[in-house]
Amino acid sequence: MNTTPSHTTPTPASAPGEAGPALDAVSLTALRAPAVRHLFTLRAERRLSRVHVHTTAQCLNVSDRTVWRWLAEATTTPATAAAPGARRTGRFEITPELRVLLAYWHGNASAVHRELLDRARQAPAPAISPSPPADTDTDADASASGPAAPSPRPPRNALPGGAPLAAVPLLDPVPSLATFLRAVRRDLTAGERASYRHGPQAARAHDVFATRPRTWRNEVWEADHVQALLCLARRRADVLFAMLRDGTFYEPRPASS
Repeated sequence: MNTTPSHTTPTPASAPGEAGPALDAVSLTALRAPAVRHLFTLRAERRLSRVHVHTTAQCLNVSDRTVWRWLAEATTTPATAAAPGARRTGRFEITPELRVLLAYWHGNASAVHRELLDRARQAPAPAISPSPPADTDTDADASASGPAAPSPRPPRNALPGGAPLAAVPLLDPVPSLATFLRAVRRDLTAGERASYRHGPQAARAHDVFATRPRTWRNEVWEADHVQALLCLARRRADVLFAMLRDGTFYEPRPASS
């Protein structure tokens, strides 16, 4: 019989995972501005340290470098302190008016872009100072010898589907076709693009319908078993009523064998 004690190396316990943020994304975004103002107050009092920045970053679920960047942006541009980290790229986006126009053109983004270009050409030109009169004889000779100007395209009264021309927004400047197509792919989901082309039923192949929102545990079970809860509550109410009526205390019954 071997009496030598076995020397086994203990397995180190695994480190617990980092806890996630206690607040949702909307609340964390709303807390950015007060946090940056507090850090500015500490900087004005010459009490700002890396510990303050690190604690703020942990509370807001961002990195320390992000908090330092917010402070730098607010220092150079004080207006950014009202919404730190907000997107300020100024990129072209699809507005509700353009969505309506896409619906009239059944999702044809190129046709909508042509409508925007025509709307920009038909806009009234800015007033300019009158030029001095030119020589009429020279102009007449040039017009007689030169080629005839192409006739303009006749104006239309409505868009496809009976929409008025006033439904086309006036953009200044009009984005390029590549920029417009990129914005359509970015701002519209696959279901929206399919619904513009083939109707609302086509969106069901891309979007998820009849799904329950994410809630706490067993909420759906409780909602599906309301009758069981009512039955248990009624039995307890009957027991309490009998105790009050007879002036007795509750005596549990022995389990039947």
